[in-house]
This record gives sequence, C-alpha cells and structure tokens, in this order.
Amino acid sequence: MSVRGNYWAVPFLASSAVVILYTLAISSALRIADRGSIATFRRVNAVLMVSQVLWLVFVGVGLGFSVIMDSIRPLANTVLFGAFVCSGLEFLIINGVFTENVAISAILAAIHPLTTFMIVGLPLEPDQLTVTIGAGLAAFAIIATFNLLLRRRKTSRGYNAIKLFQAFMKTWAGGTAADLEEIISDHAEPAEVTTKVMRFQRDDGSVFIILPGVHPGPFFPVGSYNLPNMLSREFEHLGSVLTLHRPGGHERNLASNDQTHGYVSQIREFARHIEPVQLGTIRGPLHARIGKAAVSSVAFGEDLLLTISFAPFGSDDLEPLVEDELSSVASMYRFDASIVDAHNSIGSEQEQPNIADPGWRRLLGLMREAEASPLSLAYTHSDELGFSAGEDVTENGIGLLMFEASGVKSAIILADSNNAVPSLHEETAKGLESSGYRLVELCTSDSHDLAAKGLTATRGYRALGEDTPIDSILKVVLGLAKLADERLAPCKYGSGQLTSSVKVFGSRALDEFASISQSSLDLAKRYSQLTLVSIVALFVLSLTL
Repeated sequence: MSVRGNYWAVPFLASSAVVILYTLAISSALRIADRGSIATFRRVNAVLMVSQVLWLVFVGVGLGFSVIMDSIRPLANTVLFGAFVCSGLEFLIINGVFTENVAISAILAAIHPLTTFMIVGLPLEPDQLTVTIGAGLAAFAIIATFNLLLRRRKTSRGYNAIKLFQAFMKTWAGGTAADLEEIISDHAEPAEVTTKVMRFQRDDGSVFIILPGVHPGPFFPVGSYNLPNMLSREFEHLGSVLTLHRPGGHERNLASNDQTHGYVSQIREFARHIEPVQLGTIRGPLHARIGKAAVSSVAFGEDLLLTISFAPFGSDDLEPLVEDELSSVASMYRFDASIVDAHNSIGSEQEQPNIADPGWRRLLGLMREAEASPLSLAYTHSDELGFSAGEDVTENGIGLLMFEASGVKSAIILADSNNAVPSLHEETAKGLESSGYRLVELCTSDSHDLAAKGLTATRGYRALGEDTPIDSILKVVLGLAKLADERLAPCKYGSGQLTSSVKVFGSRALDEFASISQSSLDLAKRYSQLTLVSIVALFVLSLTL
C-alpha cells in the first residue's frame, strides 16, 4: 500500500492534540488514589509529552523507510512498536514516581498509546501483528522490569527503593514530608541528648545561647531541618536566642517535625526556669591557632565556650568525638566546656581538629589563669536594619552578641545559614577591627531550611556569601555592632543542661539509605545501557519485517 498523501498524519496529529485530555484523566485518577500525590497536571503532561515525542521519533524513522520502500508496512510496524515503548516509558515513570500500585500504573500507561493507535488506525497484516506485537511486548517488559528490580532493593524494615524514592519526591517536589518521616521514624534510634542553655538576664530582657544536642537537618521540610528558626519563634516572648552548632552530623537529626516541635517546647520550658542570680563575669576571649583550627575561647563563670573554625580551609560537621574529648580535657581545668562548630568555611577538603595537639591544654591553662571581669552584654538582629538576604540566609537572619570586658568589645556573629565562603571569616574580622571591635567568631547555625528547596547548587544549598554579596553581609555586621555598642549593659548569668529522650536518624539508618540509593543509581546506569541497546535492536527488527 502506498504512503503517498500520508493520510495517517491527520489522525496521528489529532491524537497528539488530545494528550491534554489524557493528562487530565491520569492526573485526576492518581490524585484520587492518593491525595498526597505529586501527579499534578503539569507533571503528568510532561511525562506524556516526552513519551509522545519518543513515539514520533519512531514514526519519523518508519515514515522515511515507507517512503523509500513505497510501502505502508514499515510505518505501520513502527507506529505499533512505538505504542509499546511509549506505554513502557509511561509505566516506568507513573509507577516509579507517582504510585506504587502496579495495576493502576499499567492501566494508566496504556490509555494514551492505545487510544492514539486506535485513532491512527493503520492497517496491519497478521504476520506483522505477530512479529511487531512480540517485539513491542519485549520492549515494554524490558523497560518495566527496571521498576521490578528496584523493588527488590529493600531496607532492613522492608521499604523498597521505589517507596523511598516516591517518599523523597513527595517531600522535595510536593513539600509533604509525612511519608518520608514515617520511613525515617521506623528506622530511627532512641537516644539521650543533652542541650546546654545559657541565660543572660539584663534589666530589659534576656538573651539565650542554646547548644542543642540534635543536628538541624536533613533538609526542608523534614525532621529538625529548621531547628534554629523554630527555637527563635518559640522563645519570642522569652528572649533573644543564638542557636549555636555543636559537633555531630546528620546522624543526630530528629526523625520528624512533630518530635522537633516537642523538643523545642521542652527547651523553652527548661530555659524559662533558669533564674540568673549571679552578676555575669567573663574570661577572655582568647584566640589560638591549633594546627589548622582557629580556636576562640570565652568563659562565663565556669561555663566555657570553645569555638572551632577552619577558615579558610574547608570544613563541615565536626566529629562528635571532638566534643567528648575536649570536654573531658576542659574538666581538668575546672571548666564545663561546650564546643561550638563555627561551620564557616565551605570546601571540598573536610578538616578535623587534632585533639592530641598540646595547644588545647595551653589555651585551657591560659583561660583558667585569666582574671574574671564583670560582663556587659548586648544583642542585635538583622531585622532591625531591614537586611535583605539572598538564598543563603534563612528568614531567621543574622544575630550579633557583643561582650564588653575591661574596655574590650568582642562579638559573636551567628548567621542562620549552612556554612560560609572561606574568605568571609577574615573579611569580617578585619571589618570589625577597623571599627574598634574584635571578632570572637563568625558562626553559621547549619540550618537546612533552604536545603533541597530547588536545584540552586550542586550540593543542594548555597553557603553564606554565595548569594548575598559579601559587602552586604559586612555592612549589616558593622551596623549591628554599632547598634549593640550603644546598648551594652551589665547582666546576670545562669545556665543549665537539659537531657531529652528523642529518636534520631542514627548512623546505621544513614548508611542504609546511602547504600540503597547508591546501588539503585548503579543499577540505573547499567540497566539504561542494556535497555537502549535492546530497544534499538527490537526496533530494527520490527522495522525491517
């Protein structure tokens, strides 16, 4: 049969035009089956359009062969074969992303190609049907088998890779963390965590330094991702808060938002009952370079803050062992030490402090010998200056806590960010020094509020200074310092340590999730190559018969 005039083109293009109707039907069915589905009209339409374009590629090749051979057979074969490949691709995505139900996925994946093929209505001889349908079924099976293989990869609690991926996609694309938090909670480990709370009581209100025993992760909106901001909101009527980052990583994330709310409320209630009665005193700040680590130390009464920065060298979360060992050494000098991970120098190399270095004992000895001076203190926040940050600072902004002792004014700066560009530490220190102030440390809270909200960076977030211009950051820091200088006043000081029973991710669950993700990725790479070769071979077979 001749293909002159291409009578089939009109119905084929007409079928393409009604893809929008299929999109509406499929997205509606998926959202009825699962109210939390991310199968929006736009996403389903993208799936159908991709499969439609792939089908048109097959049809284009078939048309070329039909014109050359002056026969409808190649075109008819490729239209039918393409229908199976199109259905396989739609099944792969629908079942892999939108719903775990295999039967629903298969039915929905068949609607678009089956209807289109019926509209086109190309004639097929019996021998064509046998071979082309066989090749098409083989192609569909090859594509669909990938999802079945992923289902065999399971966690120790029985959650397969497809379930994990869909839960992640609901969180990342839909902002709904319930499914992922359920999985995490099922793998989480019970733990006892300690939280240090320092309260500085001025006549006009309180300022708190909080060192939580949990990590502010993993990413928006899961677990304790936004812990610093949650604490600031919880303490709104109690006082200002600096939530500093302690050593430890994502193994210390809380398993759910609900648990984080409970933990934050517990801290607030504990802090409310701390009643400072002694006039605040301060030793330091003293600074030392211990190996590659820049260490700042300041003591309020017998409570010691040791802040560790590796700027300009790269660093991320310090190991929990750092806190355990340094706290033990500090106790020999009669200090109750809290270790602060400044988390302020993004880089590919991840430095860790050398605890065996004698510099730690020298610094602690100097701190014990230092004379305690009366403490004056003030806190300021970037909201007071109308600071407008980029996508590297959360809505919690930047806070500055200034101390004055023996006429020396020093500042701890805390940005609610996840790490910082390596140069920012030195530039901040120079800027403050030029205005008559000393930098204790520039810290970030390691907040993951902005993590995974979009493809903003290869690591999933922007470090402080990567989006907000450094000049803008320095300007607001100097403005906050001058404002704090005007507000310095004596204070009373008190502290306490809270112990909480929580469920954290744990190292085992993190390793398990990482392992199943990596093995699934490796499978995808290998299987995609096999699928491509197989589909091409089957297509050539259907084209030439």
